[in-house]
Amino acid sequence: MNTGKQYGGLIVPMVTPFASGRIDREAVCRIIDHLTDGGAAGIFVLGTTGEAPSISPEQKKELVEITVRHTNGRARTYAGISDNCFENSVRAARTYFALGVDAVVAHLPWYYSLNDAEIQGYFQSLADEIDGPLMLYNIPKTTHMSIPIEGIERLSRHPHIVGIKDSADDPTRTEQMIKTFAHREDFCYVLGCAKWSAKAVLLGADGIVPSSANLVPHLYRDLFESARCGNQTAAFELQEQTNRISSLYQENRSLGQSLSALKMMMSLAGLCSPEMLKPLQTADAASKTELENRMMKISALKTLLEKKKGL
Repeated sequence: MNTGKQYGGLIVPMVTPFASGRIDREAVCRIIDHLTDGGAAGIFVLGTTGEAPSISPEQKKELVEITVRHTNGRARTYAGISDNCFENSVRAARTYFALGVDAVVAHLPWYYSLNDAEIQGYFQSLADEIDGPLMLYNIPKTTHMSIPIEGIERLSRHPHIVGIKDSADDPTRTEQMIKTFAHREDFCYVLGCAKWSAKAVLLGADGIVPSSANLVPHLYRDLFESARCGNQTAAFELQEQTNRISSLYQENRSLGQSLSALKMMMSLAGLCSPEMLKPLQTADAASKTELENRMMKISALKTLLEKKKGL
C-alpha cells in the first residue's frame, strides 16, 4: 500500500487475544497474518481496542515481543505506552524500542484534569525522555480531555514526535487538523474515528486506525486506497459497508461492551477466543447468537464465518 508519509496508511488497533488470562501466542500470530494478508500497513498493539489498561507490564512486553517477531517487517509495529505513571510510560517505551517496534503511542494520563500548559508539558517531557518515534494519541472518550490543535502544532516540532492518532468524534476538528498538517512531511495525521475515514483521507489524512479492520482489513485497505486516488464513489461505498459492520458491535453498547462484542465476532471468525480481561466481561451466549445471525447478513462477514467452517 502506498501510504504517502512514513507512518500512514491502514493502521489496525489490534485486539489482544487471551487464553485463561494469559496472552494467547498462537492467536496473536493468527491475527497478525489476517491483518497483513488484508493489507495493513501498520499494527498497533496495546491501544484501547487491545485492552491495554487491563494488561500487566509483563504480559504487555510478551505481546510486543511476539508482534514484532511475527510481523517480521510485513507492517510497521506500534505499541501503546500510556500510563498514569510517567516513569512507567518511559520504561515501557525503552523496553519496546529495544524489542524492535517502529514507534510508540501515548495518550494523556486520565486521573487528573490537565490544563493546556500541563498537557503540553507532559508530552514534551515524555518525548524528551524516550529515544525513538512517538505518536500522540488524542482520545477524549477515555481521558476526558482533548489535546489542543495549537499545542499539537508546537509539539510536532519535537524531533521525536512524528504524528498523532486523533480519535475525537469531531469532523470540524478533523478538517482543521488536516489543514494544519497536510503539508508537513515530518508529521502525520491519522484518524481514529472510523466512520469518517473516507472523508478524512479524501481531504488529505495520512492514515486511518479503525477497530473494525480487525475483522475486515481488506475493506479498509480498499477504502484508503480509493480515497487516496480520489475515487469518491468507491470510497464512500466502502465507508457504508464498514460502518454497517462497526454498528454490529458498537450500536447501543458502551465502549467496553463494544470491545467484548468485537472480540466475540473475531471468535466466531476463528481468529481468537472471546475472552476479556477484568473489569470487562466476555460476551454471553445470547450475544454470541445475535452477533452470528447478524454477521451472516453481511457478505464480508459471512465469508469469514464460512471460511472458519471450511465451506
